[in-house]
Amino acid sequence: MTALPDAAWRISRDVARHLGLGDIQDLVAAPGGRLNQNLVATTPRGRYFLKGSRYPDLETIWKEHQVIAFVGAHNIPIILPLPDRSGETVTRAGYRWWVTYPWVEGGLLGAGGVGPEAARTIGRTLGALHRVLAQVPVSFSASLPRRPLLNATEARMREMEAVISRNPNPSAFDRHVLASIAYRRTLVSRDSSSHEGFAFLPSQALHGDFHLGNLLINRSIVTGDVSINAIVDWELTCWGPRIWEVARSADLILDLATDLENGAPCLREYLSGYMEHAPLTSQEAIQLAPFYRASRVQSLWVIEEHYRRGHAPTDEIAIEDLGALDWWYRNGEAVGQVVGELVRSTKVIGTLVT
Repeated sequence: MTALPDAAWRISRDVARHLGLGDIQDLVAAPGGRLNQNLVATTPRGRYFLKGSRYPDLETIWKEHQVIAFVGAHNIPIILPLPDRSGETVTRAGYRWWVTYPWVEGGLLGAGGVGPEAARTIGRTLGALHRVLAQVPVSFSASLPRRPLLNATEARMREMEAVISRNPNPSAFDRHVLASIAYRRTLVSRDSSSHEGFAFLPSQALHGDFHLGNLLINRSIVTGDVSINAIVDWELTCWGPRIWEVARSADLILDLATDLENGAPCLREYLSGYMEHAPLTSQEAIQLAPFYRASRVQSLWVIEEHYRRGHAPTDEIAIEDLGALDWWYRNGEAVGQVVGELVRSTKVIGTLVT
């Protein structure tokens, strides 16, 4: 394990001292995380997760803490940030704002570790979360960023093409981006007439980044059953159609290609678990796959991150994104069929029970 620089120790000790946690005895880099600086500190009082935010402004961090407090008050498994003596949950140290959380045990599942039972548990958790987030007060939700952004894509693509054109020796990444932009333009023109239903999709507050890396999971050694100890990393909390997060989370959590080949057992369990708490409408079922495909076409942030920094920790995602986008355009209808079948069968069962 690579030793952390002295600056990391100095900053972490400043944070721990400010919060009255005692002197740091051990400090290691936390696994995962691409854009924030995450550390795990051990003091005489216990272990703590220190998050050095990438955001220079406090407003984004405060919004994150507000939504964490709201969902935690409604029995959603979360971890509250530690306050200082004045009640503030943010500490300035070095060149970042730092937030400290008590350490909560929980492992991370890889996509290969998500079978049907785990998929149902995860879907049930997301459904319960969405049911609570739908109750976020309008006064707060109005300030949340809107996602996904389905506009101004052409202008943003032209900006990146202009940046690349100024380089006399385009890199392999540059060439990949140009191919990606060309393919996205083809898809935008192909689907431009099929988005009429998007404007009528119901929207609400969303976690914004619900995937395996943000779920602390406990798996029973005896039974193999999965439970979720905490949902973490709320910095991308946003306002948008919930079907975007339902589809995106399935895309990130499940091996959809293999699952569809086998009859979609994991996708069916994931969606069934979700609808136990948050039933989908027929309109949402019809638009889920087309809306998510459109959001992927127009999601350029990983590419933009590269050109903002010159090199970014998200470059690997940007390279993989084109293949994943193509998969959704070849298989999105199959995903949509599974969603539609489940919504219809759920309504029939509900009618019979009534």
